Amino acid sequence: QHPLLKVSPLSPLFGDYKPPVAPWYDVADMGRRLVLTCVTVMLTDQASFFIVSLTAAIFAVVAHTEVRPLRDEGLNALVTVEQWLILLVLLVLLLRDTNMFHSGNYWLADAAILGTSVIMVGMLAGSSIVDLLLDAG
Repeated sequence: QHPLLKVSPLSPLFGDYKPPVAPWYDVADMGRRLVLTCVTVMLTDQASFFIVSLTAAIFAVVAHTEVRPLRDEGLNALVTVEQWLILLVLLVLLLRDTNMFHSGNYWLADAAILGTSVIMVGMLAGSSIVDLLLDAG
């Protein structure tokens, strides 16, 4: 890392990232957010919405999982859970759109995503507690 970057007034913008990914990861993440919020609003048909949003979400999960751009591994794990939850929400939307639940039992899909969310957060919390205990002991 360049010595001037350590004293730069902009260091809070990229200081939490590992040096190899600091120049580009925030730009890629902002692109993902823009695609999921702005581009999908402009799409007129549901098929395009799902193709674009699922592609962006899957790309984000894979990119973050492979790159692990943050210096803090706990924060990396939290962002990974966030990326997976976004993908799961899109998948539940897709399930609802296909009318697979003809009797209106959408609560099954909602319960499945809520259960998955609780399990993922529980695994993250358990991992953090184990790491904390290992560091203390």
